[in-house]
Amino acid sequence: MALKSGEKLWAVVPAAGQGRRVGGAVPKQYLDIAGVPVLAHSLNRLAAVQQIDGIFVGISKTDKHWQNLPLPHGVRVVGYTGGQSRAETVWLGLQALQGCVGAEDWVLVHDAARPCVHIKDIDTLISEVVPSFEGGLLAVPITDTIKVANQDSTAKQTMDRRMLWRAQTPQLFRFGVLFAALEAVVHDLESISDESAAVEKLGLKPLIVQSAGRNIKITNSKDLRLAEFLLGEPS
Repeated sequence: MALKSGEKLWAVVPAAGQGRRVGGAVPKQYLDIAGVPVLAHSLNRLAAVQQIDGIFVGISKTDKHWQNLPLPHGVRVVGYTGGQSRAETVWLGLQALQGCVGAEDWVLVHDAARPCVHIKDIDTLISEVVPSFEGGLLAVPITDTIKVANQDSTAKQTMDRRMLWRAQTPQLFRFGVLFAALEAVVHDLESISDESAAVEKLGLKPLIVQSAGRNIKITNSKDLRLAEFLLGEPS
């Protein structure tokens, strides 16, 4: 399902993190995959989604790489100063967007370090979530057996994995819903692991949309090599 006439869709990409476990002095979102920074790959994926009107990217106030990043053509890309945590950066992005959107417009939040997201998955997310007021997210079902441990590292309980999903991004919500959700937890943003968690606290039930397994998040050097392979496949 396409957006209704007059509705807009903006993407917010939190990219203010300083994670250097992978690349030493360079934050992971600026490490190269096949000669192109991770963040640039992620932005290119979003720019390929025809319904997106623009992309707001939250960067660190000490960022020295953004100004040299190759940006996608054909879509408006705006950088803004992010916060100390992912959730704070998203919250600041919503504030930066206020002059561009209405409460019924849509915000698509995507991790900077997920450069392999399938464009068809984003299109599916939009088409399935737009009819809903409660928003939704990409996720993949858990296939491993999950144990709950006691404090002494002994097994306490085996979870029913049929009910368990590993949340990914993008996550899609109406601007007014997501703004209200983050505003409600603004004094405890560090406890919010993703946008869906904040929206769930409002009593809403975001829709889970299954994504392809290729939508990995870059966390270590092995992920960079896997991402290079995945990016060589059709998107």
